[in-house]
Amino acid sequence: MRVQLPTPREVTRDVVVTDAADALGRHASFRILLFTDEFRWRINSHDALDATPERPTFTPEMKAVLNSASEIIAIGASSEELPTGLPAAEGRKMEERRAARRAERIAVWIREVVSKPIVVRKLNVGHHTPTHGVRNTATADTSDQRRVVIVLVLERDNGVNIDQALRAAMARESINAPIFESLLTRYSLSVGQAFSWVP
Repeated sequence: MRVQLPTPREVTRDVVVTDAADALGRHASFRILLFTDEFRWRINSHDALDATPERPTFTPEMKAVLNSASEIIAIGASSEELPTGLPAAEGRKMEERRAARRAERIAVWIREVVSKPIVVRKLNVGHHTPTHGVRNTATADTSDQRRVVIVLVLERDNGVNIDQALRAAMARESINAPIFESLLTRYSLSVGQAFSWVP
């Protein structure tokens, strides 16, 4: 039985989902880490956090948790704001590229602190859909849409489809953790049948 390391102080929500199945019944177990308010992306930035300093200095506890994974998934997302002066479709594409760069940036931070070879994948969920009822996005608080999320793959069956198993894990926990429901249904690149992975 795997021993779960304590939740690092960087993390506000720590959820373990075991035996999430893909379409062929192969399983994977995940530990999904939602970082605290300190770790939010700055609006219109793909490489700077709202925090000071702008890049995280992970605690020894966080490094130990990252090193406990068999695989790590860095999730990149962009909030609902769009660049001014651009058509909506073009602005959304720009924000989806920003989300991809955020996933890449998180992956760089992870690779700097892991002390053994661990596969780090980059998941781009894209641009958050506009929030109904919000008239002025300039004054709306969209910080929750820009949170840092890292997923650890704890165990996996040979040949498991990680995409499908991760979707199943998030769907299972979406009632207890609304961030998972948002990641599955509120972002432009996550609403289809498959996630969008950054090469």
